[in-house]
Amino acid sequence: MQQTVLNPLTSKRTRLNRVRRLFVVAGTSLAIMGFSTAHAQTVELKLSHYLPPNHTINVELIRWASDLEKKSDGRLKISIFSSGQMGPITRQFDLARTGVADMAFLLHGATPGRFPLTELSNLPYVFNPETGGTMKKPVSNAESSAILTSVSGQLAKEHDGTKILYMIATPTLSLFFNKDKVRKPADMKGMRIRHNGPVPSKMIELWGATPAAVAPVELADALEKGTVQGMTFSYEAAQAFQFGSVVKSVTEINAYAVSFALVMNEKKYDSLPADLRKLIDDSTGIGGARRVGAKYDESEAVGRKYVLENKTEIIVPTAAEQLGFKLPLKPLVEQVIEAAQGKGLPARKFYDDLRARVNAVK
Repeated sequence: MQQTVLNPLTSKRTRLNRVRRLFVVAGTSLAIMGFSTAHAQTVELKLSHYLPPNHTINVELIRWASDLEKKSDGRLKISIFSSGQMGPITRQFDLARTGVADMAFLLHGATPGRFPLTELSNLPYVFNPETGGTMKKPVSNAESSAILTSVSGQLAKEHDGTKILYMIATPTLSLFFNKDKVRKPADMKGMRIRHNGPVPSKMIELWGATPAAVAPVELADALEKGTVQGMTFSYEAAQAFQFGSVVKSVTEINAYAVSFALVMNEKKYDSLPADLRKLIDDSTGIGGARRVGAKYDESEAVGRKYVLENKTEIIVPTAAEQLGFKLPLKPLVEQVIEAAQGKGLPARKFYDDLRARVNAVK
């Protein structure tokens, strides 16, 4: 009988190859397990804002967070801290920028001068289309918010350290008063009027009144005590902050919009798995801005009804009276643009681009 003689060298190589294959298989298995674990990891994010629980934005953010959690099979959870729980209105941007919060909804006008290019969107009648020198009614909030978000790439430097998810332009604001009826700027002489940013502050001065910086949560008390006699506000916000008992008249001038932004800490965004980033991207941007803006449109109509139900008189100025509010503000636009240009900012280009997009709305 012939016997098979094994070559000791060949046998040793065979055993080494088997061992190597085992290591490769084991390594591959561990890599797959590691990928699966990372992919299935639950991400918990903190979102901060200063608005009350019943505000349109808080309701929308809760809906959005719930939707993301469902679409991610529970892997993406967003805890919302409303009413300034994580910090006051003036700190919202920095909460997101520094990573104390992962996201924040902020009012640009709360920190005057910090967002000079963005503040150009707060100039008088920016969101009123113009044809042949005639100003029309402002575009809807759905459209103004979508337009503002469409130019947000030009504002990225001012929001350094964060990613802008979307921007919102509020309903164009009117004048709310605790007593007096105002039909023309002269009626405001001697009044202290609460504003919400540097541009509105200058507008109030040009109307002959004194601008006053008052936090929204302190406004009801200030109006009741008479430390301020009026404010620039929207109907939706008046209802959210429950100003029905302290506001006696509203002069509906629709003079300007106020800008907000939902931002996310840039490093936190970049650290998310690609599929979770996509969920956020798909639900924000221009489409998200238009969706949230439409909510503002609905809430503004409801807020107007709320004001009327509280026996507040709404004054709708005639065309001549509206002109009385518009004309004193004309030099302000050029003044603000020139000041921003002097700081090396492309203010004229940004403003003209914004206005062109507004005028293109059908």
